[in-house]
Amino acid sequence: MARPLSLTKPAIQENLALFLSLVDVLAQRHDLPEQAVGDLRLLAEEACTNVVLHAFEGTEAGEMTLRVGYDDGLVELLIEDDGQPFDPDSAPAPSLDGSVEDRPVGGLGWHLIRRLSDEVAYERVSGRNRLTLRKRVEAT
Repeated sequence: MARPLSLTKPAIQENLALFLSLVDVLAQRHDLPEQAVGDLRLLAEEACTNVVLHAFEGTEAGEMTLRVGYDDGLVELLIEDDGQPFDPDSAPAPSLDGSVEDRPVGGLGWHLIRRLSDEVAYERVSGRNRLTLRKRVEAT
């Protein structure tokens, strides 16, 4: 894989735009199509927002790292944090029945991540959560 871009900052709401900017830089470097960039930004935003909102509940926010890379038609997003363990396989599927107004707020993030990714892998390594999302994207 070509040299990835990486950013490590405190996992706080104010840093989300910085993390998402990595996706934009990667897309520009590799001339990725606009539709794919939207999907990649949504993947990064959902995954990083989950860390910000849930990984450090009841404690001071720790660090999060986002690494993005592209090689041979494959984008890889790697999100690491030192928060509470969370296996995405344990996230319940959202109820998609009924109207939008009648559904509870939240719960769609992991559904979107699973639908937009070609591969989702989670592991807990040395006290850190490591989420890897891969998506096939052909450069224009």
